[in-house]
Amino acid sequence: MAYQRVEVLTGRERRRSYTSAEKVRMVEEAFRPGVVVTEAARRLGVHESLLYRWRDLLKVGGTSVAEPPSFVAVTITPEPSVTEPPVVEPPEPLPLPAAPTTRPAVLEVILPSGARLRLEGPVDPALAAAVVGALA
Repeated sequence: MAYQRVEVLTGRERRRSYTSAEKVRMVEEAFRPGVVVTEAARRLGVHESLLYRWRDLLKVGGTSVAEPPSFVAVTITPEPSVTEPPVVEPPEPLPLPAAPTTRPAVLEVILPSGARLRLEGPVDPALAAAVVGALA
């Protein structure tokens, strides 16, 4: 791997500075489909973290890469007051089930003590268990 460009920095400033247009061009070049960002960063002579940072700034701030995103003015308005309560329509009644054509269920239990328990129709299972437990 040979470097094609050598840049010598002289003077007090050791950091390179790039214009917004250069940053946009580098980000567009590095994040094209099929391009490896690490290789593009090496070819462009910048660290890949800069390319990611510039890309994030482009997403947030539009086209200005040099300036970080700023605050946006927000206006808070009170909610409109409601003078009349909203009209609530009652739900439509559910249709009644058809009358059963079979006889209701019957549960008859004869306990060892001789007591007889007879339950007809729909019965809550918890209630039936409690009654049988109390009689046993």
